[in-house]
Amino acid sequence: MTLRGAWAGILLAGLTLTACGGPDTPTGPTDPPVVVAPTVLSITPTSGPTSGGTPVTISGANFATGATVTIGGVAATSVSVASGTSIQATTGARAAGTADVTVTVDGRSSTLASAFTYVALPPPTISGISPSSGSTAGGTTVTLTGTNFASGATVTIGGVAATGVTVISPTSLRAVTGARAAGAADVVVAVGTQSATLARGYTYLVPAPNPPPVITSFVVQSTRSNAPSNFADLGEDVTATATVQDAETPVSRLTFEWSAEGGTFTGTGASVRWRAPTAITAPAQLKVTVKVTEPLDGASQSVSSTVTVRVHDSIKEISDLSVLFLTEFSEQKLSPENIIRNFYAGCPGRNEELQDVRNNQTNYTITSYKISQPTSATVNFGGTCPYQNKTGVDGCVQTPSEWKAIDKRTGLSETSIGTDQTTAVYRESRWWLCDSNFNGTTTRPFSTFIR
Repeated sequence: MTLRGAWAGILLAGLTLTACGGPDTPTGPTDPPVVVAPTVLSITPTSGPTSGGTPVTISGANFATGATVTIGGVAATSVSVASGTSIQATTGARAAGTADVTVTVDGRSSTLASAFTYVALPPPTISGISPSSGSTAGGTTVTLTGTNFASGATVTIGGVAATGVTVISPTSLRAVTGARAAGAADVVVAVGTQSATLARGYTYLVPAPNPPPVITSFVVQSTRSNAPSNFADLGEDVTATATVQDAETPVSRLTFEWSAEGGTFTGTGASVRWRAPTAITAPAQLKVTVKVTEPLDGASQSVSSTVTVRVHDSIKEISDLSVLFLTEFSEQKLSPENIIRNFYAGCPGRNEELQDVRNNQTNYTITSYKISQPTSATVNFGGTCPYQNKTGVDGCVQTPSEWKAIDKRTGLSETSIGTDQTTAVYRESRWWLCDSNFNGTTTRPFSTFIR
């Protein structure tokens, strides 16, 4: 090959590479994407107070999420891009005068010169406040009337900033008082750099004492039908219930503390179960107490109530009364009136028994007797005793009895054997006998030794 031919080949190869490309030639676009700047065309409204707070709508083109807005060099707040052609925002505070409106998207900005005018409004005025007094604890919602109120207004009462300030209209706003010491206080409304004062327009008052809860009733009640209130037998489960009212606090938020001189409690709240003690000498009187507390910030308030529960060993008590009566009847040492002292005056059987005892002491001399422990004793308030169908009584006792006696009128001896049927009632916080009837046989069929 000649040198000319070699250069020709090289030139040809270079030409071929230049004209047709090669394996290193890019296959895709090499220019960055085009970013279109936003355009601001208008703003509505075109003016607002120097205090700021004016909602505005900016119209234009190429708006996008993340856009920022300044008006007169002051950043607007609450910027929201509604669409590519509309932005909503709220003006900040600025001195009076015209202001440029600038929208920036991805570092590119558009400005509409002198598009918005900040206007210095007349100063606000205050003509009244309602209510004009409230608690030193604050929290009172007040309504102020006046003129030239505007968004962004602030309120102080006695130098303490109010909260929840809401401008209802240029002539009305609402706010919530803060806490302050008692006394008259100036009311100040500020709009931007201007303010108005209602001297001594509001009075802080020490609140009246919050009344404590009121216990309207408190009772301990057996679950047995017709049982009296505040009565319990040894070891009996009864219900203790307090009825409470409170002007400020629902009963569900009150706390209840239960205590007693004996026994145990089950449950919480206004109604609980109380088990009477078993290892005490009955009858006994035990105090049961409930303490009700109203939870308050600072100092809680409490009230207590106490009832006296009469704890009995009813079966033993009515059995003992029956045995005592029959024993004293048999001994014939006491007067008839004394022997029936444990019969209740309201029972018809009392007078009948008094006459029986009198007749017995007049006509008979008891030479020997045997009074056994009762074979049966039951308690059933307002119930029925089967012998002679005695109704409306609270207890029944059957006591085996035997007497040997001499009839003073004839000198004859006789023996009576059987069961004395005694009824009992619970009255005036104790057990009484009600009537007594003998069910048995005697060696003299027509004897009137005992009914």
